[in-house]
Amino acid sequence: MTTHANHHPIDDQPVASSQAQNAVDGVPPDIGHLAGIAGDALRISPPLYFQSVFGSPSTWLPPYRRFSEFGLLSLWRPLRALKFLQTTWLPSVPRTPPSFTPPILNDLFWQPTVLLQRPDHNGNYTTFPEEAWFFVNGIMTNDAVAQVNAALLAELFHRPITLIQNSTSSLLTDLLQCALDKEGWRITESVTKALPAIYDALKDDQKERVVVIAHSQGTIIAAAMLHLLKQFTRPRLAAAGAPVPAAAYAPPEFVYPDQSPLRLADFAPLEERELAKLELYCFATCANVLTYFRPANGTHLALPYIEHFGNENDIVARLGMQAPDPVRWDIRIDGPRYVRPGAWGHLLNAHYLYPIADAQRLGRLRGGAGSAAPFVGSDAIGAPPDSPRLFAYINGGSPLA
Repeated sequence: MTTHANHHPIDDQPVASSQAQNAVDGVPPDIGHLAGIAGDALRISPPLYFQSVFGSPSTWLPPYRRFSEFGLLSLWRPLRALKFLQTTWLPSVPRTPPSFTPPILNDLFWQPTVLLQRPDHNGNYTTFPEEAWFFVNGIMTNDAVAQVNAALLAELFHRPITLIQNSTSSLLTDLLQCALDKEGWRITESVTKALPAIYDALKDDQKERVVVIAHSQGTIIAAAMLHLLKQFTRPRLAAAGAPVPAAAYAPPEFVYPDQSPLRLADFAPLEERELAKLELYCFATCANVLTYFRPANGTHLALPYIEHFGNENDIVARLGMQAPDPVRWDIRIDGPRYVRPGAWGHLLNAHYLYPIADAQRLGRLRGGAGSAAPFVGSDAIGAPPDSPRLFAYINGGSPLA
């Protein structure tokens, strides 16, 4: 144990394994536990597993909406389609590529998490300077998918976005990473790179809100990150993808985020007032444990703010926020939950953001329509607010408080 003047007396060793995460919350990692959660999720009726991820068959055919994920397989852009198939099915290593290998092999066999900046709908990186917005994507997401997700978020909410691109390393590798973080066996590379960026925003006195939108595997990453943030938060005291070659000038050399192991002693403690800036909006939440640092009481609001959105027949959401038997598997997820009844599909844009835009967007009017449509509040943990807080940000709006 080490103690510094501006640090908690916390473990100075790298955060590498499990016994660090879910065991702290009283749930030791267990392969049987993971299998049980997956088995429950698969008991969806009817058992249309492909449809539960890709939506109703009527949505699979063109024409597609501008930022639909289905458009990535367009015959008019065959190289982009082939690149998507290569990155999602050819296993690779989720690490920064070594310096001694040729670029063509780096692109094939190394797919590290990277941080990229996405401007707002007008191409501006500096709007809403008092806010920091982050997006953490889900599985089978290469740079093209992550960019269309971030583009629709920027267009819908009129904010610049920091894209924490959890690059796919193939379906099997992505599922392995999900299992490691979900059960707490290991802090994966994506968490290692996401935590410092969000921590820095929380410590920035110029930022009043730090908004994190997470989808699918991104919700597991967010849960692991929040668990680590809690460990060095002090309770309230009494009182782009790859660079595009330029015609005449070399582009900036890409800087990969630091992938060295996390040491919590490297981070100055967060104050409660800093963690209170954090807002988590999770789509298809599939984490096991995503809980408040401090629940609401008569004096204070819950901290941080958390909301969840899930389609009723999204099989991934059934691994977490809509798990059929959460008590048996000790799945604990705090925050209001909103479910879209009868809806199929797991894709962020096609099955979540576009339905929200259709139901909530009123021309250029700031804020949503004042309801939860197309979702309804789930009473699994008590009646949620009539309208999700997230919807107040539509078209550049802001919540009243």
